[in-house]
Amino acid sequence: MDTALVQLSFALPSSEDPLCAALAHTIEYEHLHFAADDDEYVTFRCVLPADAHVGDVISISATRPNARESAYFVAHTLTQQNLDQHVITLTLENVTHSGEFVLQLMLHGMHATLKDSAQFDVSIAAQKSPELLTNEHAKNQGLRHYISNMGASLLAFF
Repeated sequence: MDTALVQLSFALPSSEDPLCAALAHTIEYEHLHFAADDDEYVTFRCVLPADAHVGDVISISATRPNARESAYFVAHTLTQQNLDQHVITLTLENVTHSGEFVLQLMLHGMHATLKDSAQFDVSIAAQKSPELLTNEHAKNQGLRHYISNMGASLLAFF
């Protein structure tokens, strides 16, 4: 199964860019969907922030919303080559469970201090046990998106 490579970033949309400012309210509610490939991998391409340094650790964890520990986790110590490329590819391995997850992208610096973080609501479909979104869940997501757009539109008038 071929899946598109997803690019994640710590950067917030610019308020100076008119398009980003107009769409800023939808980004908070964006829900990402991923499917594991035949090897049970989900691969992400991560844009490194400006404050990343050699020796910092970038990590991705996927945790179920009601769980205390991550179901999937990957970490990588940054090298000069990573910094020169400004991007790094991280892969969650052995993705065998489908469902809703909170995906956290984190950059830790010296002494494990948190330098940057970003969080995304995601759906992950495992290759061996694809659990597709139900129509009820799709309707709830659509209603949530509609309400957030209406709220943002009303606030735009003031």
